[in-house]
Amino acid sequence: MNGTSKGGLRAALFFGLAAATCAAGCRSDERLIQTIHDQDQAMAAQRRRNEELSARVQAAEKTAATVQAQIDRAQGRDEAYRAAQEALEKRLREIETEFAGAAAGGESGISVEKIAGGFKFVVEGEILFGTGREELSDDGKAKLQKIADALKGRSERVRVEGHTDNVPIVKPESKAKYSFGNLDLSIQRSLRVADALVQAGVKPRRVSCGGKGEHEPRADNGTADGRKRNRRVEILVQAD
Repeated sequence: MNGTSKGGLRAALFFGLAAATCAAGCRSDERLIQTIHDQDQAMAAQRRRNEELSARVQAAEKTAATVQAQIDRAQGRDEAYRAAQEALEKRLREIETEFAGAAAGGESGISVEKIAGGFKFVVEGEILFGTGREELSDDGKAKLQKIADALKGRSERVRVEGHTDNVPIVKPESKAKYSFGNLDLSIQRSLRVADALVQAGVKPRRVSCGGKGEHEPRADNGTADGRKRNRRVEILVQAD
């Protein structure tokens, strides 16, 4: 083999080796680039997951804060309700004691009873009105003054309700005056009592009235005692 042939062979081997080396290097670079790309993609996906998780955590914290605020408000309302109930119970005991003392002193005919959201005075009709009449007696006015004194300065609603027994109105002059019978009479009596309470110092905007006639008896109308119990005025005192 002459020198020229040997030089060409060496050149061919050199370029072949260089090409192989270059190809191997290029493949290595491609793999590196792909690896970096894959890592970038994975990191981006992880960032998105982290952001989503952070958003869910913030939403959960916000929801928890809202729920806690609602719980706090509910507890505050419960405490306020309990305080109001305790105040009501205390005042009811005071009123019961006051009117029990009055009854012991001969001022009977008034009782105090607890009802939903408050209490009520039950006043016998005989101490307020004459038979079949709506005008208040002097003794009735004095009794209502005592009730008004107990109600002054309070914020509850005051509802006056008139009640009668089931004995029909038969006198011509009374039938003419109370054309709707006992219902009409009970309404007129409630108006008289409501007006007396206002005149005695209870704020007018707190007071309302109405009549039930014979339709809500407390006792059997078949006996004289039962009819006496049914002829009454109830003064309901309840919170708004």
